Amino acid sequence: MGLANPHFEESYARIFGDGIGMDESADDFFRAFYQRFLSQPTIADLFEHTDHDRQVRMLKKSVYQLVTYYVARESNAELDRLAAAHHSMGIAANAFDIWLEALLATVEEFDPQWDQTTRLAWCWALSPGMTYMSLKPSIDFEQSPTVE
Repeated sequence: MGLANPHFEESYARIFGDGIGMDESADDFFRAFYQRFLSQPTIADLFEHTDHDRQVRMLKKSVYQLVTYYVARESNAELDRLAAAHHSMGIAANAFDIWLEALLATVEEFDPQWDQTTRLAWCWALSPGMTYMSLKPSIDFEQSPTVE
């Protein structure tokens, strides 16, 4: 990826392989994440009638989009679509925090070199996209006033 966040890149590569993409081998990670995420009662209610296999595929795409946002430093139509979908479902802001904590716990489970520096590196990489997703439906960043 060539980012100024080598701890994230190295951890990501240990879990998903080199580069930004993921293959089918990432499914075990996302199934473990999904199980952990759904262990939260407020979250489990939101996914009560969800196709779990489809959701695993969506989670993979979501992480990919967050990493893409971090790498490119700009949104794309898919991230905007995800943000709008979450907004239309009425997903509360704290659900993004629960999501991140579940993801970090899953990274800790799958990355044998996990430490607090790695945790911070993942937060640094994913937080910008998560913040964008949580704010995008209510703020038109294109029209926001600039600070001079």
